[in-house]
Amino acid sequence: MVPGGFDPALLERFISEGRLLETAAGLVAAALPAPAPDGALVEQEKTLLAAVLVGPGDQRERWGRFRRSIGLRFDEPVPGSLWSEPGLRALALEIDALFRGQRDIAVLNAQALREDLQQRALDGRFRGSLQQIETALAELIAWGADGGPHPELEFSLACQLFQSAKARALFYPGLRRLLAREQVDGGIDGELESCRELLNEATAITAGRMRQSLQICSPADAARECLALASLPAEQRPRPISTGIPSLDIDMRGGILPGTGESTWVLAARSGVGKTTVAIAAAMGMAINGASVLVLSCELSRRAIGARLLAHYCRRATGAFSPRFSSNDLEGRGAVIEGRDLEQLQQLSARFSEGIAPGGERMGRVLYQSQFAATVEQLAALVEDCKSAHPELAAVVLDHFHAMGPTPGYGSNTTAELAARATAIKALAGRCELDVFVVAQLNRGAYGNTAGPDVSHLAGTSELERYASAVWLIDRPRAEEFSKPRPGVLEVHHGKFRHGQMSGEDDCSRTTIRLDRGHCYLEADEARRLFTGCDLYPGVECL
Repeated sequence: MVPGGFDPALLERFISEGRLLETAAGLVAAALPAPAPDGALVEQEKTLLAAVLVGPGDQRERWGRFRRSIGLRFDEPVPGSLWSEPGLRALALEIDALFRGQRDIAVLNAQALREDLQQRALDGRFRGSLQQIETALAELIAWGADGGPHPELEFSLACQLFQSAKARALFYPGLRRLLAREQVDGGIDGELESCRELLNEATAITAGRMRQSLQICSPADAARECLALASLPAEQRPRPISTGIPSLDIDMRGGILPGTGESTWVLAARSGVGKTTVAIAAAMGMAINGASVLVLSCELSRRAIGARLLAHYCRRATGAFSPRFSSNDLEGRGAVIEGRDLEQLQQLSARFSEGIAPGGERMGRVLYQSQFAATVEQLAALVEDCKSAHPELAAVVLDHFHAMGPTPGYGSNTTAELAARATAIKALAGRCELDVFVVAQLNRGAYGNTAGPDVSHLAGTSELERYASAVWLIDRPRAEEFSKPRPGVLEVHHGKFRHGQMSGEDDCSRTTIRLDRGHCYLEADEARRLFTGCDLYPGVECL
């Protein structure tokens, strides 16, 4: 206590100040009082949470923006340490759990959250303090409805104000503690290190670089992971999930591996050839085989996307060609569906909605959205939010690359903007551990090329091909003079296959497929011969 001696007066002063307590066991140090929460920070926390909870609509998109603003990955929860008061902390953690798909409901607002908490409490599945959360929720609703600017506050500004207030609450108290030690003799190294830690922590909040821990790997990590993977028995190793299209699978080593995705796959064609049809067929093939898939289109409506997905399912489930239940019919533009056909469609739709594959197994989740002329940044934000809410998401189909809106700041430099767009998509795949299928347009040079399209015909930028693990270029076969083209028959030119081909041949550069375009369904594929006896492609003939 006092170097070199015992000071009774100092002991008496510490006891009178409450820093030491007299107990039966002797003197013990008193617990330090918790500092009162910073008022400005609590106000910003309330404003942020009120903007997410107040109102009847679904506010998951707002919570996703907040998560991105502080720099969290899809697999990282919002830290409880961000919140100053226990009630706000418990409420924020419930919001984040709901957003990340860990609750029974998929709508984020105060009423939905309250009903979910009450039901979980009745079922015995809630272990926290329901009263604490209810009190905090009531305060937030009152805070957001008191006539002030809180609910109408522009949300990105609310995020920035929260970040600034949090950084101040972290940095200034620590700085004051450091200044109080200014007159203490000793080395300055400790003070400098403390300053650096404070500055890094505050900057991580304001700059959107917040992480639960520093993600740096060592040789020990490589050795441990590689040994575990190499020694895993063959029957326990994850198997590729097929796209349902042999011509694609041969360049993908059999399909995608959920949880390990980081690749971009480019599927390109001229306008009207059928690139979207092939992309929808691949998306449904992966979903029926068990992978969760998100389809995003910058040129089709939600109605059109949904009709194509259901049309594929109906054709797959019936097992034979029928003009019924085509995408035109399901969009309300074809024949009227009634009578027994309507009853069958209702049955098929119910099974599709419940996620039951045509063979009776469980399908992967099928998600889709229309985003007319969205920028790559907007699409990336939507994918990140979807991955947070559905961690099992394995693949994304982007339709299409050249229909996205331009990112501001590039002016007339289209080439640079498209190159940055390709880079952003590749980064998204790695960041979210996804396989991204990019539908793209071919330039005019592909029209008159007698040998068919190649990767040099990708419109606008070479970066799209550079980052891709495989590039498929789709075209109609050259029809002989005075002969009609065969309906639905297309050629797939294998422009790039970074990982080699499963065919074992030196050159499988072109294969032929046949599509039922009305149902976005693959009927036949020349590459089917490479999978003789395989049950991955039911109903697919070998051309």
